[in-house]
Amino acid sequence: MRLGLLVLVAIGILGAASELAFERHWQSPVQLIPWVALALLAVALVLLALRDSGGALTTARVLAVVVLLASVYGVFTHVSVNHGSGGFDPAWDTLSPLTQWWYALTKSVGNAPPLAPGMLAQSALLLLLAGLTPKR
Repeated sequence: MRLGLLVLVAIGILGAASELAFERHWQSPVQLIPWVALALLAVALVLLALRDSGGALTTARVLAVVVLLASVYGVFTHVSVNHGSGGFDPAWDTLSPLTQWWYALTKSVGNAPPLAPGMLAQSALLLLLAGLTPKR
């Protein structure tokens, strides 16, 4: 079970890195945050895969939580950017605020994919689960 979870984390890291590269997600300092998060997740993966001490497990867990927080920030940022793009639609001001935010979340306006940062959260959660299983 543990090995399977670690493999899924590795696949998630490679998938997210590929998606970021395809999107050329390095145009501003804020766009570098997921790259740093992926690096932290990779370090945590190695620590957990080679874990011989409680210190490595604790460090891996802390890094996974940091990646989770970065993921939440990414979702918030993507939704906010999409919401800001709604102002280019003449009918935007006629929509209720709830509808505007729903459109931003569902990418009905804007180009930022709100669920893409969720890939980081999924991998971080899988890493945390792998840390709960015994090493064999």
